[in-house]
Amino acid sequence: MSTTVADRVTVAGWVGSTNLGDELLFRVLRGLLADRGVTVGAPSVDPVSTTTVHDVEAFGHFGPSALRRSLVTSDAFVFGPGGLLQDETSIWNLPYHLRRLRSVRRVGIPWAGIGLGADGLITERGRSRVRQALVGHTAIAVRDEPSAEALRALGVDRVVRSADLAFLAEPPTISKDGALGVCLRAPQSGRLRPGVLDTGRTWSEDRAAALAAALDDTCRDTGLTTRFVALDAPTDSVLHRQVADRMATPAEVVEPDLDGVVGALARVDAVATMRYHGAVLAALSGAAVVALPYSPKLRSLANDLGPGATVHEGEAGGLVAAVSSVLTGRSHLADAVYYLRTLAGRNIDVLDSLLEAA
Repeated sequence: MSTTVADRVTVAGWVGSTNLGDELLFRVLRGLLADRGVTVGAPSVDPVSTTTVHDVEAFGHFGPSALRRSLVTSDAFVFGPGGLLQDETSIWNLPYHLRRLRSVRRVGIPWAGIGLGADGLITERGRSRVRQALVGHTAIAVRDEPSAEALRALGVDRVVRSADLAFLAEPPTISKDGALGVCLRAPQSGRLRPGVLDTGRTWSEDRAAALAAALDDTCRDTGLTTRFVALDAPTDSVLHRQVADRMATPAEVVEPDLDGVVGALARVDAVATMRYHGAVLAALSGAAVVALPYSPKLRSLANDLGPGATVHEGEAGGLVAAVSSVLTGRSHLADAVYYLRTLAGRNIDVLDSLLEAA
């Protein structure tokens, strides 16, 4: 517990969206700051909802004047948490997030990065933007080694290898119920188009049918039943129902809210996921993890989790063997998760150092 005298912090991640992973990260960070007696202001996609759900001072995320008003009344600024430092999904991602750091420098308050991902920087222009923006910080805590290596290669100083803030969430004491959790995400139409415009997209008929058949085979072989768990309901559930409707074995489609998402993934015995926090929350409660191909960050997480996790490149073919393998290896998960929770605690060290600097 810090003895800081800081009273207020502005936090800028991806807040107020329908993505439960990002909302959970903000909840964890908000809790850490509340424990230290610090109030929070935050730009939000949905300020009314954010104020209600998180009990913070939220304001519109596109308003530079509102951000400045929040900054001038704050003692410090937190950049993150989440995968903000990437341009693999959209060319708009970096300009959207990094513009806030210019405002922070103008106001002149100390700032730090907390729980950031930076392993999705795929263009030289994106790397140049990050190199120019990440200056003047007290520290930058990143969630995995590839992110740390990416920033150090750019010459960013005071980079701290931590782990995802969601590893600090407390899973409920709850029994497994013999389910294979499945967390899919719809394809984005392209890097030139903001991802928020892709709600309702589905897969091709062949791809959906192939995964449905693979899930049927996996459930028959393992004795598990399929439970689709949406981490971003407006986009994920359309795809989940597309695949579930083509399955011969029983399949459940659930849309947990922020209060229920940790418990929803705590119940499963294994998860096949394209969602990063589907893997984190499942592993946190001892469920085996099969990372389906989507992003490099899932590969890094699977490596950190050891034999209880794997990256399955084929998505459909070979899924039975992948799930069976990680079910056998999940006895090793407890040690891996303990290590990652310890690393996640470094975010707290960075946060306390920031508050003390304030």
